Amino acid sequence: MAQYMYYINYQDYEADLCALEMRALFNKSIESKTFFSDLRIDESISPYLKSRLEVLHTTTTFEDLIQRIRESKYSLEAFKVQYVPVVKLDPVNKARKIITKSVGYAIEGFPSFDKPQIIYGVTYYEGKWYFGVVVYNTMLWKEHISKPYSYSSSLGINTAKAILNVAAKGDVFKKIIDPCCGVGTVLLEGHYSSYDITGCEIKGKVANKARENLKHFGYQGKVILRDIKDIDEVYDAAVVDLPYGNFSQSDEANMVNIIRHSARISKRQVFISSIDLKEKIREEGLVIVDESVVYKSKSRRFARYIWVCEGLK
Repeated sequence: MAQYMYYINYQDYEADLCALEMRALFNKSIESKTFFSDLRIDESISPYLKSRLEVLHTTTTFEDLIQRIRESKYSLEAFKVQYVPVVKLDPVNKARKIITKSVGYAIEGFPSFDKPQIIYGVTYYEGKWYFGVVVYNTMLWKEHISKPYSYSSSLGINTAKAILNVAAKGDVFKKIIDPCCGVGTVLLEGHYSSYDITGCEIKGKVANKARENLKHFGYQGKVILRDIKDIDEVYDAAVVDLPYGNFSQSDEANMVNIIRHSARISKRQVFISSIDLKEKIREEGLVIVDESVVYKSKSRRFARYIWVCEGLK
């Protein structure tokens, strides 16, 4: 069975959100920024997964690692070797050029520094050396920050990406709905990560802006002009950024209505709100299976609460 070494990183004010996302993706709590799993998760779907090393060899000494690589007789054209930093204070980081050069000489074939077909990674972590195939989060999704239409109240891109993974648990075959999609912040991240996602919006002008945002980045997204109470199809998961007054009615009845219908049309729900609605969610009979809070910046002045629900009591 393959083993993968993951490295995550995040701003302190997003630590709780990162932890929530990792629990959903890996089915366990992650205690360190560097961790191992036999699950292969696409690192580019997450704002916090920075690299994934498929471990091919593990040794206690660098000499043994080189010997293992030589014995494996890797023979490839257009390869590259990189040292993969997985801790902040890396004791061997200063020697990374010597390390990668030695590993490169142990591999048969010709390297390509500009257009490698495969990147081998080598790293040192907690007294052991690791060698394997490394892939990095390309961060190409950050282009979505410059979408044509946005609101100041829209979810941050990191939050949008993370809650999608929380909703679908990384399963791109799950059907997801964003019943209050606004200008499509969550939809953009869903399409980037190849999720089967549909957006609904009650306001025609806003729905058109969502479509334009998707079109701008080449996505053929589905945005339906419909009130949540009129949605009949049942989805595997719903991502619901509850409105709070800037561009939608924000009274309590409206909030409860959205929560109630979200539970009706989906098997799993992720609710996001700027006010604490935990008791309202429970009053609707929903079971909260996980929760988190994320802040807009390091000042921690603006918080969004997140609740993950499954089923009714």
